[in-house]
Amino acid sequence: MKTFSSASSSLAPRVSAESSENSIGALLGKVTKLFSFQYNDKPLDDQFYELHMFWLKLFHDIYFRVEHLGHVQEGLEVARHEHVIFISNHVIALEAALIGYYLYRNQAGKLGTLVYPEAFKLPLVREFFRSGQCVAATVENGVQTLFKKHLLLFPEGMDFVSHIINPDRVPKFHKGFLRMAKGYMEKSHRKHIKIIPIGHAGIEQVLKLWVVKNETFLDLFIKPFANYPFWIFPKLPFLMPSKVVMDWGSPVTLTLEDLKNEKKLIQKSNAFRSSLLALKARAAKLRGMETQS
Repeated sequence: MKTFSSASSSLAPRVSAESSENSIGALLGKVTKLFSFQYNDKPLDDQFYELHMFWLKLFHDIYFRVEHLGHVQEGLEVARHEHVIFISNHVIALEAALIGYYLYRNQAGKLGTLVYPEAFKLPLVREFFRSGQCVAATVENGVQTLFKKHLLLFPEGMDFVSHIINPDRVPKFHKGFLRMAKGYMEKSHRKHIKIIPIGHAGIEQVLKLWVVKNETFLDLFIKPFANYPFWIFPKLPFLMPSKVVMDWGSPVTLTLEDLKNEKKLIQKSNAFRSSLLALKARAAKLRGMETQS
Protein backbone atom coordinates (compact mmCIF):
# COMPACT_ATOMS: atom_id res chain seq x y z
CA MET A 1 0.00 0.00 0.00
CA LYS A 2 2.83 2.40 0.81
CA THR A 3 4.49 1.67 -2.50
CA PHE A 4 1.25 2.42 -4.41
CA SER A 5 0.67 5.62 -2.48
CA SER A 6 4.22 6.77 -3.12
CA ALA A 7 3.94 6.09 -6.82
CA SER A 8 0.63 7.95 -7.03
CA SER A 9 2.00 11.00 -5.27
CA SER A 10 5.04 11.10 -7.55
CA LEU A 11 2.82 10.94 -10.64
CA ALA A 12 0.57 13.76 -9.48
CA PRO A 13 2.97 16.66 -10.22
CA ARG A 14 3.77 15.17 -13.63
CA VAL A 15 0.09 14.87 -14.59
CA SER A 16 -0.57 18.38 -13.33
CA ALA A 17 2.37 19.75 -15.33
CA GLU A 18 1.22 17.98 -18.50
CA SER A 19 -2.32 19.28 -18.03
CA SER A 20 -0.98 22.81 -17.59
CA GLU A 21 1.17 22.51 -20.71
CA ASN A 22 -1.82 21.24 -22.72
CA SER A 23 -3.93 24.17 -21.53
CA ILE A 24 -1.23 26.68 -22.43
CA GLY A 25 -0.75 24.99 -25.80
CA ALA A 26 -4.47 25.13 -26.51
CA LEU A 27 -4.59 28.81 -25.53
CA LEU A 28 -1.63 29.66 -27.75
CA GLY A 29 -3.26 27.75 -30.58
CA LYS A 30 -6.44 29.81 -30.26
CA VAL A 31 -4.49 33.09 -30.10
CA THR A 32 -2.42 32.10 -33.14
CA LYS A 33 -5.57 31.20 -35.05
CA LEU A 34 -7.23 34.46 -34.02
CA PHE A 35 -4.36 36.53 -35.48
CA SER A 36 -3.77 34.35 -38.53
CA PHE A 37 -4.72 35.21 -42.11
CA GLN A 38 -6.47 31.88 -42.58
CA TYR A 39 -9.83 32.05 -44.36
CA ASN A 40 -12.81 31.13 -42.19
CA ASP A 41 -16.37 32.26 -42.94
CA LYS A 42 -18.16 29.79 -40.64
CA PRO A 43 -20.66 31.81 -38.55
CA LEU A 44 -20.43 31.63 -34.77
CA ASP A 45 -23.31 30.53 -32.56
CA ASP A 46 -26.41 32.61 -31.84
CA GLN A 47 -25.08 33.57 -28.41
CA PHE A 48 -22.32 35.61 -30.04
CA TYR A 49 -24.82 37.26 -32.40
CA GLU A 50 -26.99 38.21 -29.43
CA LEU A 51 -24.00 39.61 -27.51
CA HIS A 52 -23.67 42.30 -30.19
CA MET A 53 -27.10 43.61 -29.25
CA PHE A 54 -25.81 45.03 -25.95
CA TRP A 55 -23.28 47.46 -27.44
CA LEU A 56 -25.49 48.10 -30.46
CA LYS A 57 -28.27 49.31 -28.18
CA LEU A 58 -25.92 52.04 -26.88
CA PHE A 59 -24.76 52.99 -30.38
CA HIS A 60 -28.24 52.90 -31.91
CA ASP A 61 -30.26 54.56 -29.16
CA ILE A 62 -27.79 56.96 -27.54
CA TYR A 63 -24.58 57.58 -29.47
CA PHE A 64 -26.12 57.93 -32.95
CA ARG A 65 -29.75 58.55 -31.95
CA VAL A 66 -30.89 56.57 -34.98
CA GLU A 67 -34.31 57.57 -36.27
CA HIS A 68 -36.24 55.24 -38.58
CA LEU A 69 -38.72 56.93 -40.92
CA GLY A 70 -40.85 56.07 -43.93
CA HIS A 71 -42.49 52.67 -44.37
CA VAL A 72 -40.99 51.28 -41.15
CA GLN A 73 -44.00 49.47 -39.71
CA GLU A 74 -44.92 48.03 -43.09
CA GLY A 75 -41.39 46.70 -43.52
CA LEU A 76 -41.23 45.24 -40.00
CA GLU A 77 -44.59 43.51 -40.43
CA VAL A 78 -43.43 41.87 -43.65
CA ALA A 79 -40.14 40.82 -42.02
CA ARG A 80 -42.02 39.14 -39.16
CA HIS A 81 -43.75 36.80 -41.59
CA GLU A 82 -41.23 36.05 -44.33
CA HIS A 83 -37.56 36.34 -45.15
CA VAL A 84 -36.79 39.42 -47.22
CA ILE A 85 -33.85 41.08 -48.95
CA PHE A 86 -32.81 44.46 -47.57
CA ILE A 87 -30.70 46.74 -49.74
CA SER A 88 -28.98 49.90 -48.55
CA ASN A 89 -26.37 52.46 -49.50
CA HIS A 90 -22.97 51.57 -48.10
CA VAL A 91 -20.54 53.60 -46.01
CA ILE A 92 -18.97 51.25 -43.46
CA ALA A 93 -20.17 47.99 -41.87
CA LEU A 94 -21.84 49.95 -39.08
CA GLU A 95 -25.09 50.55 -40.98
CA ALA A 96 -25.59 46.79 -41.32
CA ALA A 97 -25.17 46.31 -37.59
CA LEU A 98 -27.66 49.10 -36.81
CA ILE A 99 -30.28 47.67 -39.18
CA GLY A 100 -29.75 44.19 -37.75
CA TYR A 101 -30.18 45.51 -34.22
CA TYR A 102 -33.41 47.32 -35.11
CA LEU A 103 -34.91 44.17 -36.64
CA TYR A 104 -33.86 42.09 -33.63
CA ARG A 105 -35.25 44.65 -31.15
CA ASN A 106 -38.59 44.63 -32.92
CA GLN A 107 -38.86 40.83 -33.08
CA ALA A 108 -38.60 40.95 -36.87
CA GLY A 109 -35.95 38.26 -37.32
CA LYS A 110 -32.21 37.93 -37.72
CA LEU A 111 -30.09 39.42 -40.47
CA GLY A 112 -27.27 37.96 -42.54
CA THR A 113 -25.12 40.63 -44.19
CA LEU A 114 -23.12 39.91 -47.33
CA VAL A 115 -19.44 40.74 -46.93
CA TYR A 116 -16.53 40.80 -49.38
CA PRO A 117 -15.07 37.26 -49.04
CA GLU A 118 -11.49 38.45 -48.49
CA ALA A 119 -12.62 40.05 -45.20
CA PHE A 120 -12.81 36.56 -43.74
CA LYS A 121 -9.01 36.39 -43.92
CA LEU A 122 -8.35 39.46 -41.80
CA PRO A 123 -7.46 38.89 -38.13
CA LEU A 124 -10.08 40.15 -35.65
CA VAL A 125 -12.19 41.58 -38.50
CA ARG A 126 -12.92 37.98 -39.49
CA GLU A 127 -14.12 37.12 -35.97
CA PHE A 128 -16.26 40.25 -35.81
CA PHE A 129 -18.04 39.31 -39.04
CA ARG A 130 -18.37 35.66 -38.00
CA SER A 131 -19.88 36.63 -34.65
CA GLY A 132 -22.36 38.84 -36.51
CA GLN A 133 -23.19 35.86 -38.75
CA CYS A 134 -22.17 37.72 -41.88
CA VAL A 135 -21.97 35.83 -45.16
CA ALA A 136 -19.29 35.73 -47.87
CA ALA A 137 -20.74 37.52 -50.89
CA THR A 138 -21.69 34.99 -53.55
CA VAL A 139 -25.04 34.43 -55.22
CA GLU A 140 -25.29 30.89 -53.85
CA ASN A 141 -24.50 32.02 -50.28
CA GLY A 142 -27.17 34.69 -50.57
CA VAL A 143 -29.74 32.17 -51.73
CA GLN A 144 -28.92 29.74 -48.90
CA THR A 145 -29.04 32.54 -46.32
CA LEU A 146 -32.60 33.42 -47.33
CA PHE A 147 -33.73 29.96 -46.24
CA LYS A 148 -32.61 30.81 -42.68
CA LYS A 149 -32.95 34.56 -42.18
CA HIS A 150 -33.19 37.98 -43.84
CA LEU A 151 -30.44 39.11 -46.15
CA LEU A 152 -28.82 42.56 -46.32
CA LEU A 153 -26.53 43.62 -49.10
CA PHE A 154 -25.14 46.75 -50.70
CA PRO A 155 -25.80 46.69 -54.47
CA GLU A 156 -22.87 49.05 -55.10
CA GLY A 157 -20.55 46.22 -54.11
CA MET A 158 -16.91 47.22 -53.73
CA ASP A 159 -17.56 50.24 -55.96
CA PHE A 160 -18.89 52.03 -52.86
CA VAL A 161 -15.35 53.25 -52.29
CA SER A 162 -15.60 55.57 -55.31
CA HIS A 163 -18.25 57.56 -53.42
CA ILE A 164 -15.83 57.98 -50.51
CA ILE A 165 -13.20 59.38 -52.87
CA ASN A 166 -15.72 61.56 -54.71
CA PRO A 167 -19.03 62.16 -52.86
CA ASP A 168 -20.65 63.41 -56.07
CA ARG A 169 -20.16 60.06 -57.80
CA VAL A 170 -22.94 57.49 -57.47
CA PRO A 171 -21.78 53.95 -58.28
CA LYS A 172 -23.83 51.71 -60.51
CA PHE A 173 -25.71 48.81 -58.96
CA HIS A 174 -24.63 45.21 -59.46
CA LYS A 175 -27.44 42.78 -60.27
CA GLY A 176 -26.35 40.10 -57.79
CA PHE A 177 -29.16 40.84 -55.32
CA LEU A 178 -31.72 40.19 -58.05
CA ARG A 179 -30.01 36.94 -59.04
CA MET A 180 -30.23 35.89 -55.38
CA ALA A 181 -33.92 36.74 -55.32
CA LYS A 182 -34.47 34.70 -58.47
CA GLY A 183 -32.41 31.76 -57.20
CA TYR A 184 -34.28 31.71 -53.91
CA MET A 185 -37.68 31.64 -55.61
CA GLU A 186 -36.56 28.86 -57.93
CA LYS A 187 -35.19 26.68 -55.13
CA SER A 188 -37.89 27.38 -52.54
CA HIS A 189 -40.74 27.29 -55.10
CA ARG A 190 -42.08 30.50 -53.60
CA LYS A 191 -44.14 32.66 -55.91
CA HIS A 192 -42.61 35.93 -54.75
CA ILE A 193 -39.98 37.62 -52.59
CA LYS A 194 -39.97 41.11 -51.15
CA ILE A 195 -37.10 43.60 -51.30
CA ILE A 196 -36.99 46.50 -48.85
CA PRO A 197 -34.70 49.47 -49.66
CA ILE A 198 -33.33 51.58 -46.79
CA GLY A 199 -31.56 54.87 -47.51
CA HIS A 200 -29.59 56.41 -44.68
CA ALA A 201 -27.65 59.57 -43.89
CA GLY A 202 -25.35 60.56 -41.04
CA ILE A 203 -23.12 57.49 -40.84
CA GLU A 204 -20.74 59.11 -43.33
CA GLN A 205 -20.05 61.72 -40.63
CA VAL A 206 -19.11 59.09 -38.06
CA LEU A 207 -15.85 58.05 -39.63
CA LYS A 208 -13.76 59.83 -42.24
CA LEU A 209 -11.75 57.46 -44.40
CA TRP A 210 -8.54 57.64 -46.37
CA VAL A 211 -8.61 55.35 -49.40
CA VAL A 212 -5.35 53.94 -50.77
CA LYS A 213 -5.39 52.49 -54.30
CA ASN A 214 -1.67 52.66 -55.01
CA GLU A 215 -0.75 49.37 -56.70
CA THR A 216 2.76 49.24 -55.26
CA PHE A 217 1.49 49.68 -51.72
CA LEU A 218 -1.23 47.06 -52.24
CA ASP A 219 1.16 44.55 -53.80
CA LEU A 220 3.71 44.93 -50.99
CA PHE A 221 1.57 45.21 -47.88
CA ILE A 222 -2.01 44.04 -48.58
CA LYS A 223 -2.30 41.46 -51.35
CA PRO A 224 0.14 38.97 -49.78
CA PHE A 225 -2.51 38.56 -47.07
CA ALA A 226 -5.86 39.50 -48.67
CA ASN A 227 -6.79 40.32 -52.25
CA TYR A 228 -8.28 43.79 -51.81
CA PRO A 229 -8.45 46.26 -54.73
CA PHE A 230 -7.91 49.12 -52.24
CA TRP A 231 -7.21 49.68 -48.57
CA ILE A 232 -8.94 52.01 -46.15
CA PHE A 233 -7.46 53.85 -43.16
CA PRO A 234 -9.66 55.74 -40.68
CA LYS A 235 -8.87 59.37 -40.09
CA LEU A 236 -8.91 61.00 -36.69
CA PRO A 237 -11.08 61.88 -34.84
CA PHE A 238 -12.43 58.35 -34.71
CA LEU A 239 -16.12 57.35 -34.45
CA MET A 240 -17.59 60.77 -33.80
CA PRO A 241 -21.21 60.89 -32.56
CA SER A 242 -23.63 61.74 -35.36
CA LYS A 243 -27.39 61.85 -35.77
CA VAL A 244 -28.38 59.04 -38.16
CA VAL A 245 -31.62 58.90 -40.16
CA MET A 246 -32.79 55.74 -41.92
CA ASP A 247 -35.57 56.11 -44.47
CA TRP A 248 -37.40 52.86 -45.23
CA GLY A 249 -38.92 52.40 -48.64
CA SER A 250 -42.08 50.43 -49.27
CA PRO A 251 -41.50 46.65 -49.66
CA VAL A 252 -41.33 45.72 -53.35
CA THR A 253 -42.75 42.34 -54.40
CA LEU A 254 -40.87 40.47 -57.13
CA THR A 255 -41.87 37.33 -59.01
CA LEU A 256 -39.90 35.08 -61.33
CA GLU A 257 -41.64 36.76 -64.24
CA ASP A 258 -40.13 40.10 -63.13
CA LEU A 259 -36.63 38.60 -63.37
CA LYS A 260 -36.96 36.19 -66.27
CA ASN A 261 -34.21 37.65 -68.47
CA GLU A 262 -31.20 39.98 -68.42
CA LYS A 263 -33.15 42.92 -69.78
CA LYS A 264 -35.61 42.74 -66.90
CA LEU A 265 -32.78 42.37 -64.38
CA ILE A 266 -31.24 45.59 -65.68
CA GLN A 267 -34.57 47.42 -65.58
CA LYS A 268 -35.27 46.33 -62.00
CA SER A 269 -31.72 47.13 -60.90
CA ASN A 270 -32.03 50.67 -62.29
CA ALA A 271 -35.43 51.11 -60.65
CA PHE A 272 -34.07 50.04 -57.24
CA ARG A 273 -31.08 52.32 -57.68
CA SER A 274 -33.34 55.32 -58.33
CA SER A 275 -35.51 54.42 -55.35
CA LEU A 276 -32.56 54.00 -52.99
CA LEU A 277 -30.96 57.27 -54.11
CA ALA A 278 -34.25 59.08 -53.46
CA LEU A 279 -34.49 57.54 -49.97
CA LYS A 280 -30.89 58.49 -49.22
CA ALA A 281 -31.48 62.08 -50.37
CA ARG A 282 -34.62 62.36 -48.27
CA ALA A 283 -32.82 60.96 -45.24
CA ALA A 284 -30.07 63.56 -45.70
CA LYS A 285 -32.65 66.35 -46.01
CA LEU A 286 -34.55 65.25 -42.89
CA ARG A 287 -31.30 64.87 -40.96
CA GLY A 288 -30.23 68.35 -42.01
CA MET A 289 -33.51 69.83 -40.82
CA GLU A 290 -33.19 68.09 -37.44
CA THR A 291 -29.56 69.03 -36.83
CA GLN A 292 -30.33 72.69 -37.63
CA SER A 293 -33.32 72.88 -35.30
